[in-house]
Amino acid sequence: MKKIFLILFILLPVLVFSQKDRIDDSLEHLDKVEINLYSNIESFMKSPEKHANTIKVYSEIEGLNDFCKKQLSVKNTLSSSLLSNNKVQEYFNRINDLQTLTTTYIELIRPLAGYNSGGLAQNQMSFLDQMFRQFGWKITMLDISCKDAYFYEYQLNGCKMMFVRNTLPQPDYSNNIFNDINVEYTYNNKSKGLYCVRGGFYRLIQFTDDTQNRYSVVIKASSERR
Repeated sequence: MKKIFLILFILLPVLVFSQKDRIDDSLEHLDKVEINLYSNIESFMKSPEKHANTIKVYSEIEGLNDFCKKQLSVKNTLSSSLLSNNKVQEYFNRINDLQTLTTTYIELIRPLAGYNSGGLAQNQMSFLDQMFRQFGWKITMLDISCKDAYFYEYQLNGCKMMFVRNTLPQPDYSNNIFNDINVEYTYNNKSKGLYCVRGGFYRLIQFTDDTQNRYSVVIKASSERR
């Protein structure tokens, strides 16, 4: 995979897009990058309970996301005449699509890999819902009454993920409208949790896999607008 990154990153800066055969070569290498991404997505979606695999997939997708960022920074250095080339446009359109996918999956997997996540936007979760269903995940809206919030559980094999969704609109930062809420919830073992969730976002509050087996039932919840 690193070899593919190296080849592509060398190709673009030296403006080899001026040669038709090199443009085609770059697109062919991009095919391999896309195949690698789809393979990693499939690996996680089919076996989310395997923590070691989750860590591997997260690392791979993070590397692909870095690659997309570098390619898009190169785009800003290219001339308008070069960028008007149809195949160059195709290349960067595909890079944009790849970055959208990698960003979405990074935010999904980040908490499972042990990192903090700001959550998933509504459009990201709508896309992921289609993917979850495609791979046979069970999706349940939990019977928990909470103002401005819904709770959802996603399950496949030995993996469960619980999300809380802020039903308020997404933030309008230009008008200082944030729509954040603090959601406090109580588990059946009487322990409690508290998460801040941005307007229109989903946040993962607990999960289980083959290394994390603590997973509790939420029995009540409340929220406060910030």
